[in-house]
Amino acid sequence: MSDAGASAAVHSAEAEGLPEDLGHDLGWLMGQAQYGYLEAAASACTQLPGGLRALQVLGAAVEGEGRNQIEVARRFGIDRTVMVRLVDELERDGLVLRQPDPADRRARILVATERGTLVHTAAQQQRLLVDQHVLAALEPAEREEFVRLLRRIVARLVDVDPTHGVAACEIARQQIDARKGTGGPAATG
Repeated sequence: MSDAGASAAVHSAEAEGLPEDLGHDLGWLMGQAQYGYLEAAASACTQLPGGLRALQVLGAAVEGEGRNQIEVARRFGIDRTVMVRLVDELERDGLVLRQPDPADRRARILVATERGTLVHTAAQQQRLLVDQHVLAALEPAEREEFVRLLRRIVARLVDVDPTHGVAACEIARQQIDARKGTGGPAATG
């Protein structure tokens, strides 16, 4: 059997456990991948109040990207009231500080504490193990290609709407409506 034939047989066998009707449904497949990732990632963030979202917010503070709490919330798609509670918990646990923004007295900058930086580093190491676990069904080259393609998809969605994907959803609705009106395939954007 050729390498290509062997590879196809392996990939076919890997997909055998999937329901036939859902095994080709992109939404279901992405949902299952996200659910599996989030469940596994929760174990990497047990030392953080707020789990994976807290890791993202703490990361913004560690990297110096916490210039504005509202912008950090928008970047990660976190509701403003949830963000306030999350930052309150991170601050209570001594992981971040809210400091006045010298350029705008009304705004607060999120700054990681030394402890916050250490906790972030440890949680990131755990999260990388989760990434390896979730992508374990793929060969190393496939992992790189998967991440590269996913980056491209997300970059397009962010380009359409950098705040949260609402505009991307509206474009999809318009394409579906256009297809219904013409009876033909929807245009891609």
